[in-house]
Amino acid sequence: MPELSSLKIAHQTGSYEIRVGQDLLDSVAELLTNIGAAGPVGIISNATVNDIYGGKLREGLNGAGFVTRTILIPEGEEYKTLASAEQVMSALIAQGMERSGTIITLGGGVVTDLGGFVASILYRGVKLVHVPTTLLSMVDAAVGGKTGVNHSSGKNLIGSFYQPDLVIMDVKTLETLQIRDRVSGYAEMFKMGVIRDTNYLNFLVDNMDELLQGTSLELLVKAISRSCALKAQVVESDEKEADLRRILNFGHTLGHAIESTLGYGKMRHGEAVILGMYGAGWLSNQIGDLAQEDWEKLSAMLRKIPMEISLESLNPEAIEEATRLDKKVANSQLNFVLLHGLGDAYMQTGIPTLMIKLAIDAIRTAWEGRE
Repeated sequence: MPELSSLKIAHQTGSYEIRVGQDLLDSVAELLTNIGAAGPVGIISNATVNDIYGGKLREGLNGAGFVTRTILIPEGEEYKTLASAEQVMSALIAQGMERSGTIITLGGGVVTDLGGFVASILYRGVKLVHVPTTLLSMVDAAVGGKTGVNHSSGKNLIGSFYQPDLVIMDVKTLETLQIRDRVSGYAEMFKMGVIRDTNYLNFLVDNMDELLQGTSLELLVKAISRSCALKAQVVESDEKEADLRRILNFGHTLGHAIESTLGYGKMRHGEAVILGMYGAGWLSNQIGDLAQEDWEKLSAMLRKIPMEISLESLNPEAIEEATRLDKKVANSQLNFVLLHGLGDAYMQTGIPTLMIKLAIDAIRTAWEGRE
């Protein structure tokens, strides 16, 4: 029998279930009924994912008596905007979406973030079910209740905290992913190991080839479930990111800045986070108390993750300037996640400008020198 994992995530106003396993798309209608969904179902997706999985999802829902409406958004981070959110809401309203309805996000991180944001503000909030179809969206966007869209000044600067009513992760949807998209999701799981669980980190490193190639669905279920459980531990204790939850941003301060300065679409989110983790680890060793042994271990792990990218266009000055627009800036001071040791992350305020630029130089040097 295929492995199935079920996690219960508690939050301030209730809880929701995360199901991870195989062939779960066949059970969406039943699972919606279990959470009391009754009104129209608005499916938000993109053309590629809809062509592969949309028909099967609608067939199951319609067969169970649900009325469905499908709204497609263009593919790409550049379309995760307020304008796109307004267009989606206008289409849903025109097609008869009701306050009693449910929004299903079917797709990757852009669909999950934007769809969740729409669900949080349409009619002041409707039921929300995430059906992520990429590794990155399974371990990142679909868990934790963060929704958002991008602004010209930076990534995810506009958004809300809005918990889903259910998350359904069918690992068979990962079979169609390109290797770069697998790497992007692997990066977020790797991050959870670095900041919370070194045993899990070692598991990811030991099974990296199988996870990236997708040759073992059982290993994927195990890896995804553990990543979600670790994130849940953090989110349950700090839902609105007042304190502990900020450690989930390890690698993201530089990562987001790299993404925005290069231009969205030039680099996968997870690829940028890998570089950001390297920079944060380097800073932890240079200006913090991360031991040289731990830094060398982390550095070697990160550089072994396969990425075919060019860093020639990385601009230290532009990236440092972009970090000032990061939503983690408070009182004009940048809060940066560093490491005391592997599995032990903390917040550091007031990283000198020069050190951020030097961290970018260290990233470029490391990747230029990879075997």
